[in-house]
Amino acid sequence: MAPGTIVLKFFTSTLLVCLTVSGAVADGLTFQRQVAKLLDEHPRIASAKHTVRSLGQGVRVAEKAWFPDLAVTGSRAYEDRNNVSGTDDTQLNSNDVKFTLDLPIYDFGSKRNGTEIARLQLLQAEKTLELTKQSIILEIGIAQIGVSTAIEKLKYAKRSLLNLKKQTRLEDIKVKAGAGVSTDVLQAKVQLAGARARFEASKAILANQEHRYQAVFGDLQNDFLKPRKIKVQIEDLPETKEEALEVARKNNLQIQSLSDAVSISRTAVSQAQSDQLWPKINFIVDKSYKKNVGGIRGTAQELVAKIQFTYKFNLGFSALNSIDAARDNFSATQKQLDDARRLIDEAVSNAFVAYRQAGINAELLAEQSELSGAFLELARKERTLGKRSLIEILAGETAEINAKSDAAEARGSIASTSLVLLSAMGILEARHLALE
Repeated sequence: MAPGTIVLKFFTSTLLVCLTVSGAVADGLTFQRQVAKLLDEHPRIASAKHTVRSLGQGVRVAEKAWFPDLAVTGSRAYEDRNNVSGTDDTQLNSNDVKFTLDLPIYDFGSKRNGTEIARLQLLQAEKTLELTKQSIILEIGIAQIGVSTAIEKLKYAKRSLLNLKKQTRLEDIKVKAGAGVSTDVLQAKVQLAGARARFEASKAILANQEHRYQAVFGDLQNDFLKPRKIKVQIEDLPETKEEALEVARKNNLQIQSLSDAVSISRTAVSQAQSDQLWPKINFIVDKSYKKNVGGIRGTAQELVAKIQFTYKFNLGFSALNSIDAARDNFSATQKQLDDARRLIDEAVSNAFVAYRQAGINAELLAEQSELSGAFLELARKERTLGKRSLIEILAGETAEINAKSDAAEARGSIASTSLVLLSAMGILEARHLALE
């Protein structure tokens, strides 16, 4: 092969490798954009956005309730009249058109309350949209933490399995050569069976976490991002439970949404009273154009302007039932808000305890991992001097790997519980999903 061809192939392959690496790095930097895309296009968020837009139109409708209504009525008919004696009977083709302008003047607060209810419903929908975004952010974070932790635990389980396979094989060779102990081989095989079980369990856990990851990310998922950890935003986390509760009571969107529901039901009581107990006063203008109508030949016009007073009252006193129903609904929403406040306090308190406990566990398990590693290093030295058995070494290796696996899970638990706490407090944002 010509030297020029060799050089060309070398540079081509080098360029492909560089492009692949740079592409992976570029994709790795798109995690926040992936999160932004999910928050923009997720079906639940899209549904909540449509609800917000729908209720926004509802506010515009309610605000225009004071605009006049224009009704147009027209007819074309054949009239055959037998008039009173002395007057000729008539057979006429008649036409008429009537324009009615109906302008509300006063309704004792019904339309004002209706507008207020529409605005409160829009505010409630906007809070529901933000609450939906927070739930999706939490799902994204938990999915990323779950799959990265499962990958790390599988790595440790695989290392343990390979190590035990190697040690079992070496000890088996020693026994066959007459230099080993058969009971050590059996004990090593026992350890090996346990390692295989842990390895298979870790594979199953990873498969489940990948299913969750796929469900959350869909087509946006990238395999090289799966091992990446979520960075814990220490600066945004409370130092005390009381601080967490104070922030939650101000920012929790579920409480805010239910507060809006209480305001809506309170306003609905006033609206029911206006609709059921008080009349409606309207200014009405009627303009009619008639031709051959009522047995009168020829065309005629009619103009009527009036103030109309309308009062409708059910003699079974259903108005009182409607008002009582609105009052009971107000009481129900108030009780729901009171109950939600207690439940949110409980959720925040539990989330704070879980976060703190995860931190304590992580510290203890990290210490255990370091101690296990130090013991194993010393035990291996003593093994060469004949002071340690193979079983002790195998047990030490298994303990070290399991301790590292537990420490990895504890670190993941810190990240997941921190996101849960921020969510319960109502301050979880996309920026809390930064990768390490």
